[in-house]
Amino acid sequence: MLINAIDLLQRMKTGEQFVLIDVREKADWQRQTLPGAYHLNVYDYFIPDSTEYGVQQMANAFHHAWQQLLLGDNVTPVFFEQQVGMRSPRGAWFALFSGMEQALILDGGLDSWIAAGGEWLPGNGYSATVSPEYFDSSTVPKARHQLVATREEVLSIHQNGSILVDARRPSEFNGKFAHDCCHRAGRIPGAVLLFWEDVLQDGKFLDPAALRCLAEKTGLSANQRTVIYCHRGARAATIYAALSLAGFKNLAIYVGSWHEWAEHRELPMLSDI
Repeated sequence: MLINAIDLLQRMKTGEQFVLIDVREKADWQRQTLPGAYHLNVYDYFIPDSTEYGVQQMANAFHHAWQQLLLGDNVTPVFFEQQVGMRSPRGAWFALFSGMEQALILDGGLDSWIAAGGEWLPGNGYSATVSPEYFDSSTVPKARHQLVATREEVLSIHQNGSILVDARRPSEFNGKFAHDCCHRAGRIPGAVLLFWEDVLQDGKFLDPAALRCLAEKTGLSANQRTVIYCHRGARAATIYAALSLAGFKNLAIYVGSWHEWAEHRELPMLSDI
């Protein structure tokens, strides 16, 4: 799921084909990017309702945006931003969810590419946005629904022997802070905190051994199904990628995350305030 800049440069020089996807703001892509990189906004999307139907619509929304780039599903995309944050992991997760066999994150992002001697140019190719405004009653048959947790699954997560991970800031976890769009502050009962920035250092992922150690200290086990949430699903993708690198296999993102949970007042929550 991860590739470093030196490896990417060398493999491209030998003729290996990659599709480079810049997930930063469009203006940043237009200013400078990897040669031939497409632009895809995966950040502003959030799922309106994490039912099975809503999840299918999310798959359709990504598939529609991908089609706007005039790309097939049989490519190897490399998602990147300035440094690894929450956008490139989310792009890779979207691609895997949509059924692609492989999706890579450029470790260290554009900064590492430039440091490795890679060329950068203004972006002027195709650009698209994953948008909930796209509606289609058809289905994406290859979508991997096991990578998604719905609101219903989260409600019964502990009865199923799964574990729930909160990727947000400690102040969001304990209820001291809530985004303006959320009418409640706190966390989902039973969640453990694994702050998304703790899996990164200097814009790159920690090495797999360090990530495994961090996961174990958090109380996570690779044998359990692990469901991750944040505010709207982006930071959760960074933890998803980190745990994948640590050897976890049964991972999912609760795509509604706190943005959805907070608006359903019938759902339980905890706060330390």
